[in-house]
Amino acid sequence: MILNANTLKYLLGSIEADRLVLFCGAGLSIPDPSNLMSAVKVSRHCYDKYKSIEELPANLRDDVDLLAGHFFGTGQFESVFVGSLVPWNELVGEPNTGHAAVADFLICRAAAAALSANFDPLIENWACSRKVAMRGALTAQDAIYFAESAPLLKFHGCLTRFREQTLWTQGQLSLDPVKQRVKSCSDWMKLNLPGKDLLLVGFWTDWGYLNDVLADAMATTPFGSVTVIDPLSSTDLQAKAPMLWTRLTGAGIKFKHIQADGGKALEELRTAFSKTWVKRFYELGKPLFQGSGGSYSASSVQPHIEMGGDALYNLRRDVEGHPYYRAAQKKEPPPEAAQAAFFHLLLIHASATRDGSWYVYGGKTIRIVHGAGQDLATVRERYKESPVVSQADITVCAGAIDLAVPAKIVAAGRGHSIVRTPSGGGSAWLTLDQARSELGL
Repeated sequence: MILNANTLKYLLGSIEADRLVLFCGAGLSIPDPSNLMSAVKVSRHCYDKYKSIEELPANLRDDVDLLAGHFFGTGQFESVFVGSLVPWNELVGEPNTGHAAVADFLICRAAAAALSANFDPLIENWACSRKVAMRGALTAQDAIYFAESAPLLKFHGCLTRFREQTLWTQGQLSLDPVKQRVKSCSDWMKLNLPGKDLLLVGFWTDWGYLNDVLADAMATTPFGSVTVIDPLSSTDLQAKAPMLWTRLTGAGIKFKHIQADGGKALEELRTAFSKTWVKRFYELGKPLFQGSGGSYSASSVQPHIEMGGDALYNLRRDVEGHPYYRAAQKKEPPPEAAQAAFFHLLLIHASATRDGSWYVYGGKTIRIVHGAGQDLATVRERYKESPVVSQADITVCAGAIDLAVPAKIVAAGRGHSIVRTPSGGGSAWLTLDQARSELGL
């Protein structure tokens, strides 16, 4: 574990209080399966590609600021450097678990905002692949009006939005529209960051001037706390961004540096958040379970919270009534999902075994989704998931109403139900009452 129990509790408290803000840098996009280039590798690629045209000073090869500054000075920044030399195809790829955590936190608003120094659209891509049209904000106005999620402020620029205006070298800071964009982002930070708890992941970039820009934006910002997760030592971080280090470790700021992989730490925090979410979900079913004569036992529920991150996320989607090609969107389980929680408790206390986010009981796999008072057929129609997604033997649509089959027609006990699996395979969809009768619960 990268995050100890006390750190997890503190960060989960920040989420509860709407105080958590994520800072993300290039280190987030380097691990598998993303494998994006670091700033140094981008600089070397551009230098070596241009070498056949002109032999530039050797000190430019490892310094992207100086290299981009050369082309900025010659008037060839947009046409040659950005337009031809930058390997844009190497700055896209598959989102990794760190991107997934950031996107999930923004969509369900567990994080108040995320600030990114990355050009790449991998956080947005993870969200879009789950039917959330997330956009990276380049200005304070964008951050206010892009309502698909909590703000994702990309102060460095974006590969897919105004690529020619991405920030590469200090000289750009004196010219519009980059100057105005950076000022807008800085003003937004000064207005929205006071009192927030910052979690910095892979943030200390190779763009030293950018760290100074951020340090200036934070000059008057009293943070609640700052947690830095970075594999570099504190000494190296301080040397790399001295002004920023001074701002973030100032008097009165609760500061912690954890020398570790930031993406893995984000995944741990996301898993801990999901476990808290699921624990609250089970609590929703407690009154119904006790009202039916059951004896609620926290000790019997706890093992069903100890799932992997993917299973927890699928359970959150089932509880919200979203198929697996959509994203979970709520910071807390919806109160109207109490019937779904009730059926979970029935299965748990009947000693059903866990199969990821599903159960196995009576030799059948069982999935429970939230029906939200809709017709069973309507909900089922919405759940047309990819053929590669396995289907449970039984899908219990808790809270739904089966307008086609009166509940009293379904025989009690474990007898043969009139609700059948459709021809060609697939899952048998049952309401809560039908499932209780079918499974004898």
